[in-house]
Formats: sequence, C-alpha cells, structure tokens
Amino acid sequence: MNSKSAKNRIQGFLGKDVGEAHPIQHLKYSLADLAIFGGMIRDLKLERPEFFNSDIDLVSSACAEEIYSAIRNYSPIRNRFGGFRFFFLGRPYDIWSLEDTWAVRQGYVEAVRIEDLCRTTFFTIDAAIFNIKSERFYLPKFCKESIECKILDINLIHNPFPAKMAMKAVDLSVKRGLKMSPALCEFVLRNGAFLKFQSGFKESLIKHLESAPEKPFEFARQLSLEFR
Repeated sequence: MNSKSAKNRIQGFLGKDVGEAHPIQHLKYSLADLAIFGGMIRDLKLERPEFFNSDIDLVSSACAEEIYSAIRNYSPIRNRFGGFRFFFLGRPYDIWSLEDTWAVRQGYVEAVRIEDLCRTTFFTIDAAIFNIKSERFYLPKFCKESIECKILDINLIHNPFPAKMAMKAVDLSVKRGLKMSPALCEFVLRNGAFLKFQSGFKESLIKHLESAPEKPFEFARQLSLEFR
C-alpha cells in the first residue's frame, strides 16, 4: 500500500474532508511528530477496514506536557497509564507520549524514535505505524510477514493484561480468520480461563499442539459458532 492510498484510507476513517479544525491536522503541526498505530492500521493493512470501529490511537515523541498543551481545547482526560483521551465528533482518540507507553516506561523497550513503538506491541501484526507528517507506513519485516501470511504471533510477551491479550488473540483468530503461532497458542492456554466457555476451541487448540506443535493453528469454521 503506497502512501497516497494509505492517506486516502485513513482520511476515509476520519472523514473525507479533514480540515484544519480536525485534531489530527492540528496535532500534525503542533507536535514534533505524530503517528497512528493500533487496530486502525492493522485492519487497513489486512484490507478489512470495515472491521475497525474503535478509538484511534496516536503517539508522539513529544512529552506529556507538550501533548496536553496541544489538545487542551478538546477537554482531554488523563488515563491511568499516562496517556490522554479526548473526543471529536463522537469518536474517541487516545494519545500517548512515546516515553509514557507501558513497555517503554517499564523498561522492556528502549525508545528513541517514533518507529521504536513497533517493538512495544503484544502482537506482531500490530507492529505498524502510519507517520502523519511523512504520510508513510512503517512496518518491520516481521510485521509484514505476519500480515502477508495472516498469522498472529507474539512480538513483546510482557503485557499488563495477559488474560485480555489471550481473549483478543482468540477473537482476532475467529473473526479475522487469522492463524495463531504455536507460541501464541501456548500463551492463550496459560492465560485463557475464559476458554471454559468455548470448550470446542480449547480442545482443538490442545489437540493441535499435541499433533502439530510446530505449525500455526487455524480454527475450524464451525467453531466460530461458539463466539457469536
């Protein structure tokens, strides 16, 4: 996907006429750098933009004070992990200082530039950003491979919510038709107490690891009925 088509698709999410009043445009010129990351970029790269219906995640290498100064007119609220949330036309936006992202603050990742954010994601498939100023995607090789092969794998295993990540892995696998790497399968079984309500999926996962532990797991279509 080239930068022009990426820009067009992102503008499609934000509204076709992204004017100067839009916070993205305001922040583009107010902060040293700005990037979109998270589910929005993942679903664009998977060519499934219709799946995205959530908040828009932003990150900047600017400090928290500089970010607050830039967004104060949008009545931002500080979240418990150090980022800010604000709303524009009913859509929530979460913005973080790179130095305040959880993995960086906990010392799991040393970040000196905006692209280092790609090393902080739990899933390899989420390790992509769209740089607002350059209007370009940045995807590490491992992220490109995950997207091309449609395989969910672990990028950074350290996470404050392992059970939530296990649940998200199953949800992405079922609803997006993504395979799960052996390492992710084991992670889900260790942290997936919720699987007691999806016994068919859990049994299939266990059988797969016993019979083909080196291969990605792909759920049987009939199992998707459990998740409706």
